[in-house]
Amino acid sequence: MMKANIISYLRTYGQESFQQRAFNGVDALILCQFSYLKFNGIIPEVRDFPAMVTLLDIWRNQNRERMFYDTRFEEENRALAEQLLLSGRFRQVRFGLFTDFVDEGKKVQFSTLTCVLEDGSVKVIYRGTDESLAGWREDMDMAFTYPVPGQEMSSRYLEHVAGLLTGPLDILGHSKGGNLAVYAAMNADEAVLGRIGTIYNMDGPGFKKGVCQMELFDKVAPKIRKFIPRSSLVGMILENFGDYQVVDSNAVGLLQHFPSSWSVEGTDFVYLEKLDEPQRMINDSVREWLDRLSEEEQRDFVDTLFEILQASGVSDLVEFTQDYKGCISRMWTALQHQDPDKRKRAAGVIRLLFQVSGQTIRSETFARIQEKLEK
Repeated sequence: MMKANIISYLRTYGQESFQQRAFNGVDALILCQFSYLKFNGIIPEVRDFPAMVTLLDIWRNQNRERMFYDTRFEEENRALAEQLLLSGRFRQVRFGLFTDFVDEGKKVQFSTLTCVLEDGSVKVIYRGTDESLAGWREDMDMAFTYPVPGQEMSSRYLEHVAGLLTGPLDILGHSKGGNLAVYAAMNADEAVLGRIGTIYNMDGPGFKKGVCQMELFDKVAPKIRKFIPRSSLVGMILENFGDYQVVDSNAVGLLQHFPSSWSVEGTDFVYLEKLDEPQRMINDSVREWLDRLSEEEQRDFVDTLFEILQASGVSDLVEFTQDYKGCISRMWTALQHQDPDKRKRAAGVIRLLFQVSGQTIRSETFARIQEKLEK
């Protein structure tokens, strides 16, 4: 039996106002998923402020079909948009200050919007990684670069919004957006930081070593609520904070990363005590693998990977999905034409990952056997 999710929550509680039922983590996840829709020409941009629109305005816009460009999640996104439109809870929420920036050359993908509830409270929502190759490249750069361009842009955006809107602030983000939400708060000035209530990090990756020991992070740590699904991979990459809540999911494996799969009961998530054991071993292996690689090796591996991906001729993951067989064939051809030394180094990095994974599985298995023998 399929468990309830964010759509079920809207059907059941969507007519209750935020005065009747306070904004919560499920509402935050809904807005995070909503931020993935393509709002170019639909939600007013930063330069258009103070113009803002309601959900009804968005639905009446002649360009509304553009919102569902990402065909990988079209069904889920349409269901969410339609349910939000029927929801009295979100009917008076005003959306604006939209920003969408992608630069393949600078390896940056940044998109965000802000909404204002009836009581004047402000929700700054950072979109996670979209279908662009630049977005995925920036994600991988986080392993060896701090800050990446998107993080710096998130900080400037928050300061700008805080100067325009006076209400209390919550900051939200899913996937990379969760990381950006934390970074923006970390680098906010004292006046803005004092207005921030909660930072909702929905399965967002952490930061490279040392960042969580910085005084900047210590200031915002009490405000962070991080949620990860039971088989989280993305949210556990570079995770050095260790304070998170595990949410049950209707999906398996990596598909649990998507918000529509997260389990909801009543007005909250369904929580578990810990991550699934197989996933924890995978996460430990990835963490150890990254620790063993120098920054130069990490950078070289990512450069090679994306050179091959770009050689497939696709501009984003939607195109890749539509012609994945042809893209894989072209990627294989591009791999054969790579510089032999570079190809060898990339193969060594992959070999190390399998080696580390095997060591982790063997040690974990031995530990469990030993524990049983001792009992």
